Order: sequence, then structure tokens, then C-alpha cells
Amino acid sequence: MRRLTISAAIVVVFGLVSPATAQITHPGDAVHVQIYNPDDGSNVFCVAPGNTFHARVFVEPGQNGTTCVLSCSPPSVPGGQANLATGVVDVAFDTSRLSYVADSIISNPATPAVQGMPQEQNLADGRIGWALAGTWSTPGNPGSTLMSPCDMTFLNTDGWLFQVEFQAVGSGIAALHLRRETDTPPFALSFADICGTEAFKESNGGIGSVTDGTVLIDSDCANVLFFDSFEDGAVARWSNASTD
Repeated sequence: MRRLTISAAIVVVFGLVSPATAQITHPGDAVHVQIYNPDDGSNVFCVAPGNTFHARVFVEPGQNGTTCVLSCSPPSVPGGQANLATGVVDVAFDTSRLSYVADSIISNPATPAVQGMPQEQNLADGRIGWALAGTWSTPGNPGSTLMSPCDMTFLNTDGWLFQVEFQAVGSGIAALHLRRETDTPPFALSFADICGTEAFKESNGGIGSVTDGTVLIDSDCANVLFFDSFEDGAVARWSNASTD
């Protein structure tokens, strides 16, 4: 039997899921953010050297909704973690193992609230971001004007925010890391509604969980040790797919 160290051969096995949906969800009052694989819904990727793959940033708004009164009509607009108006996300990647190819945002006119802007200015340093500043009057077009807070659509349903295509370089394990306040240098991974001035962050409980992505670069993804829900600390089922 081929022997592989666990640190070099980790892949999570999940059941069949929709390719557009992250499988791990955390319903609750707080916001949840994760990087997921659109092929299987997991938070891990296995790719051969030289091949490309897509990673998506997925956000679940919280279930804590409020309303506020603004000086426009209608008089009441939704707020709270369940109705997000702005946000900033930054993904760090290992440039020695992953090469950026392209990025995209969801292009559904029915969900303009998630049509923020990819931030590509830090690609050379191994970072790509996404920013939401409201709702564009022309969905997905940052050259158009922003709609008023009383007319805009809020991020209030689960969905992916933006997608990044990478090419695998070399071999080994690489992280797709959602940067946080605790990183050095820190990053204010955060969201906000239209009603208050305080952002929803991990430090104030507004963001409940943040899940990174793990990329295994290997020429033979069948010859790895598989187990379920490693990133959540659960090891209920183990199986070894290697037979050689």
C-alpha cells in the first residue's frame, strides 16, 4: 500500500450536493463566511499540478433582523445581520503554489446585492478581495450610480459572492485563507447593514464562523487518505482509498 503522510494527503469526502451550494451551513443570528468548492460543496480541493480550479466565497447572512427609519421613502428599511448592505472580504493565497487566473461575480440581475467588486490590486502579494458598497443602479456595473438606501436590495439570502480561478503550481498543500482581524497584518473581515454604524465582525459576534479552503496539489487524487468533516473536528468515518 502506498504510504502518504496525513499532512500531505487530506481530502474531505461529502455526499452529492448541488455544484452551486456550499454543503456546510451554520444557521443562526450571526453571519457566516466560507470558501467552498463548487464541484462538491466541500471546503477542500484536489487538483493536479498545472490544472486550474475554481473557488467561491460563500456568505450566509444571519437571522437577526431589525428595521430602521431613514429620511426617504419607504419610511422603514430592513437591517441587522439578516439584511447586509456593505461588506469587505480578502482571500490570501500562496503564490508559490497557486497562480491567479481570473475572477468573476454572480451575474444574476435578480440578486444585485451580491454584485460587489473584485479587488485585484494586491494580487502580486497573494491577496484578492471583494467589496460591496450597496446596489448599483445597473446590476454588476460599478460605473453606474448607487441606488438610495430605501431603494437598494440587501444581501439577505445565502449565496456565493465571488469566484476565483487558480492554477495549481508545484505540489503539496496550500491554503485559501479568509483574512481576519487576528492576522498579521490584521484585516477587518466585516459586513454592515444600513441601520447602524457598527460593522458585524468576529470580535463583536456579528460574524459567527469563518471557514478557509484547503488545496491539495497532487497528480493522483485517488491515492489519498479520505475522511469526513476534518475541518469541524469530526472523524466519524475513515476509509483508505489507496490500494497500491
